[in-house]
Amino acid sequence: MRIVLSLHAFSQHAGTETYSLCVASELRRLGHEVTLHATELGPIAEIARTDGFPVVARADELPTGVDGVLAQDAGTAYTLARRYPAAARVMVVHSEYHALQFPPQLTGVCDAAVVMNERVRRRVEHLAAAPRVVRLRQPVDLRRFGVRGRPSQHRRRALILGNYLRGDRADVVADACRSAGFEPSITGVHTRPTSTPERDIAEAEVVVGLGRCIVEALAGRRAAFVYGLAGGDGWVTTDSYEALESDGFAGTARDEPLDSRRMAEELAAWDPTMGDINRQLAFAHHDVGNHVMDLLDLLHDPATPPSEIVGPMDEMARLVRMEWDSWSRYAGAVGEVAELREEIDRVHGDAARAIDAERQARERSQAAAEREAQRTAEEHA
Repeated sequence: MRIVLSLHAFSQHAGTETYSLCVASELRRLGHEVTLHATELGPIAEIARTDGFPVVARADELPTGVDGVLAQDAGTAYTLARRYPAAARVMVVHSEYHALQFPPQLTGVCDAAVVMNERVRRRVEHLAAAPRVVRLRQPVDLRRFGVRGRPSQHRRRALILGNYLRGDRADVVADACRSAGFEPSITGVHTRPTSTPERDIAEAEVVVGLGRCIVEALAGRRAAFVYGLAGGDGWVTTDSYEALESDGFAGTARDEPLDSRRMAEELAAWDPTMGDINRQLAFAHHDVGNHVMDLLDLLHDPATPPSEIVGPMDEMARLVRMEWDSWSRYAGAVGEVAELREEIDRVHGDAARAIDAERQARERSQAAAEREAQRTAEEHA
């Protein structure tokens, strides 16, 4: 098949981007022609090009005809529906939070939606114009992850992996790791970016993170601890796997909060055998080969015929791109505010310490002067 796989931004090493490259590589391995399309390109797009994939930003650079479309945001879904009305069009939905990644609400834009956890399934099924929903699981390339061997028997290292934990929240996790006897390191877009997470995972005994980071840890034969912005669910085990996978390894599967003390206690319960069990879970449920075959079956499925397109696709695509731009500015502003707040707190702390040091120096000077005055009085007595 000739397939276009699209997303809004193919720039940083994040969940949707690494999913795209993982799926594109497996499609090519099966002999299919894949073009990657995104309106914003960056470092990961250059990696894809180096690997030999056509990566295009402008719609006029797209192939003249394709058999299937795998879109991952509303803007490119509109663009590709307009360009390829005869192609089977499936949308892969990664988030229940970002509305710009929801299936478009105009008839005929996408014929089916793929979701990879129950949280997203529930959100998509409750849309006003809900497409047919197919539940798959988050895929990982088992050839890439897990081939570097088992964890060390002599070191205890914890990799805090992901793009959402930084600042105070990252410090909380790092402190909990230290309390549990692990040497922490933090890797992500805002801390220490990486294009080779398989190597970072292989250098650790434990991985702390969310979503695809956890799936990659499972495939990498490492113990996986689910924790992030929304909360924490602890270790992935054979007993906890189904509930945590259903939640998308998002840290919201259990009701009670996970504070730093409890996190340290749970981390201290690490067992070196966890990694081998996790590799088996990855083989059983997350092989990208099975995931891609399911996608191809969906594109070929007679129950997924190209729908009649209703509405001004080009204009809708433009409006979604504008909204993405607004969201990017908003997210950037929120990040700047957080950094400024941390800087203000630091300056206030420095000022308070300087005032306290000055007060202590003044008290010492006054005490010394009083002692000197007393000594002088005693000498003249």
